[in-house]
Amino acid sequence: MSPILSSIFSKIQGIGRWALPVLCLLSLAPRLSSAQTYFGVKGGPNVSHLLMTKIPNEFGDSSLGQLYGFQVGVVAEQPIGKHLVLGIELLGAHKGGRWSLAPIGDPLEEETISDLYYLNLPIFFRLIPIERWSMDIGIEGGYLLSSSEEDLFMERADFAWLLGASFYISRSFLASLRYSLGNVRVGEGHFLDEDTGINGVYYFRTRSLQLSVAYFW
Repeated sequence: MSPILSSIFSKIQGIGRWALPVLCLLSLAPRLSSAQTYFGVKGGPNVSHLLMTKIPNEFGDSSLGQLYGFQVGVVAEQPIGKHLVLGIELLGAHKGGRWSLAPIGDPLEEETISDLYYLNLPIFFRLIPIERWSMDIGIEGGYLLSSSEEDLFMERADFAWLLGASFYISRSFLASLRYSLGNVRVGEGHFLDEDTGINGVYYFRTRSLQLSVAYFW
């Protein structure tokens, strides 16, 4: 396939990836306009790590150490009937992890701590099967503001799937536990494989378990 056709095909794929969610939101617009929108603030701690893939690698994907961080920002939620809510948030988040190029358990293993600071935009649906409890599912786009390893984490964009659960403490307070599963490469580096002498590559994807409390007015 020629470079021009490849470029056109990749652009069509990118448009298609976002077309379905946008069409779904547009189809819900008439119903959204008839319900009250709730605004609030939220924040809380998270535990994150980096999933590292090495090529070549006889040990498979590895995830070494956790990093404790936070997320804080604003949230808006739009009820869609009695058992469904559409939510959108804008959050500043501290993610990252501890990692090493050595095999897990290697006595000479030296860990590197990577701190990543993102501006995240989660969009999700909150399904409410029973009173006070809900299941949350959605997507999260992220933009890297800064990192402790600028030479490795040069990719500014992140994209993740979200899955979690929430509990309505009261009308104004909501507690949530959510898992963010990064789906794209956010950093990349190179190494020399000592066994084969081949120049290899390693890359990272984000993972994060988030606990938060939101206040709505």
